[in-house]
Amino acid sequence: MSIKKTIIITGGAVGLGLELTRIYAGRGHNVIVCGRTESALTAVSEEYPNTTVFCLDLSTPSGRRQFVDGIHDLDVDVDLLIHNAAVQVSADFSKGAAVPERIAAELSINLHAPIELTTDLMPLLRKAVRPQIVFISSALGRVPKQSAPVYCATKAGLSTFARCLRYQLEGTPVLVTDVVPDLIRTRMAAGREENALHPADAANVIVRGLEQGKTEIRLGRVPVLYTLHRFLPSLAYRMLKAA
Repeated sequence: MSIKKTIIITGGAVGLGLELTRIYAGRGHNVIVCGRTESALTAVSEEYPNTTVFCLDLSTPSGRRQFVDGIHDLDVDVDLLIHNAAVQVSADFSKGAAVPERIAAELSINLHAPIELTTDLMPLLRKAVRPQIVFISSALGRVPKQSAPVYCATKAGLSTFARCLRYQLEGTPVLVTDVVPDLIRTRMAAGREENALHPADAANVIVRGLEQGKTEIRLGRVPVLYTLHRFLPSLAYRMLKAA
């Protein structure tokens, strides 16, 4: 019989996050989920009574504080923290300045929130026996596309932060994992679903990798892309430029 764990998944009511929630909640673990869509969160809590949901906006300081305080109020150790929530906004800076509020929200959700939540929840993670922190980054952090410069920059920063954090936590029980997905059939992949991974398949690969203690999990075509980037970077950049 497996030990019941407490698992936090940001953006855990839609897309890849939802599939991760289904796996862990389906196994009987206590899953804490946050998101911005109340109807999606309600559906999760109704299907899985062992979930705790928070409807809030991680792009705001008050939303992040509400989430952290709510978790601390639950008085639980945290076994697994999955930073999954992300937004992608298309912006062409050659045509003028992008909307500052949209830039700030993208930076906050994709990069600021994972760093801040990791800091604030570290005391609860350190109480667990084998705690894990997971960052869902993107191959676009290494091989960017022209249409989403802020998103690509945040994912590059997220991977770098994950590696630095792993260095700092060497010698402790805390494992840090960077998950690099291929294109997944979510709202971000609208119009490009043909070559995208199904979120349930991606979630299963991620869960298996985490159970094996991997520090980096590359999904789909990412290993091939990274090899190409290593030996023929200019070709890799051309391939992803207009993605």
